[in-house]
Amino acid sequence: MAVQNRKYNYTPVGNLADIIIQYIRYKRSLGFSYGIEEGVLFRFSLLSHNYPSSSKEIPSGLLQEWCTRRKGEKASTHSSRVNTILQFCRYAGQYGYRVDFPDLPKIKVEKYQPYIFTKEEVAHIFKVADSLEPYPGSLRHIQAPVLYRLLYSCGLRATEAASIKCGDVDLFNGVIAIYEAKFRKDRLVPLSSSMTEVLKTYFFRYRKNALPEDYLFPAKYSDSLTRKNIYSWFRLILKKAGIHHLGRGLGPREHDIRHTFCVHALQSMQEARIDLYAGLPLLSVYIGHKSIKETQHYLRLTAEFYPGILQILIDSGCDIVPNEKEGLHETN
Repeated sequence: MAVQNRKYNYTPVGNLADIIIQYIRYKRSLGFSYGIEEGVLFRFSLLSHNYPSSSKEIPSGLLQEWCTRRKGEKASTHSSRVNTILQFCRYAGQYGYRVDFPDLPKIKVEKYQPYIFTKEEVAHIFKVADSLEPYPGSLRHIQAPVLYRLLYSCGLRATEAASIKCGDVDLFNGVIAIYEAKFRKDRLVPLSSSMTEVLKTYFFRYRKNALPEDYLFPAKYSDSLTRKNIYSWFRLILKKAGIHHLGRGLGPREHDIRHTFCVHALQSMQEARIDLYAGLPLLSVYIGHKSIKETQHYLRLTAEFYPGILQILIDSGCDIVPNEKEGLHETN
């Protein structure tokens, strides 16, 4: 099986290799990219070498060790790692594998509360990005002003922006093609006239000799930026902008630019007297959500920051306003 990850060989090993390969194929057939999970399953297969067993057994000791929280591990990382393997084990059980599930405590994960930037904060972020000093060997001072404007104006995920190739950008029609995004979905993202002009300037100055298969945002040591690059740059910009970071796992994060785009888009719809009930499906498609249910969480966030919107939705008989106890579940 050819592994999907470009940087690492995640081909599973040991007695569980065949069923892991089968499981990954199954998940990808459902539309999941299964990149991070592929690495998790590979590491699980490595650990299985410490627990010799028949080819049709997943021992309790193996699961117990895997599910033990590691020193310094975040609860969200622990939960994701454990759930990936438990789902795999349930699948393996359907194909004749004997699985000895140990007693596991419930993993408590605090839901992340998105940080919604004000329009003034967004403008200040752009101003700081524009004033970044050159750094030896880095294109940060050139790319950051374009990158963060693109994230905000289009509501892109950081990984989507990092994956854009020069040939994906149609400056004549003002459209960017996003390929193999979350749930392996492709979509076309229209650009505003101002964002199109920003990209035209960037192409003319820095990417005019690039090939269609070259990445829009190349990195110092690799073909393209990573989400880690985008996050670390964003932390620097927030610090210079005087926007306080609340600590590890608490944000603001670069993904909050996407959340902010959605909230501001709904607020703009309301100001333009566009029916939010009709506008929400359009926003859902634009940002690449799998269903409108994912997008409706933004109604609550929008109502929190712009209370008048909630009353408009109630008066219009909208029945998709989420319960306040519901959280925002998208992580990428």
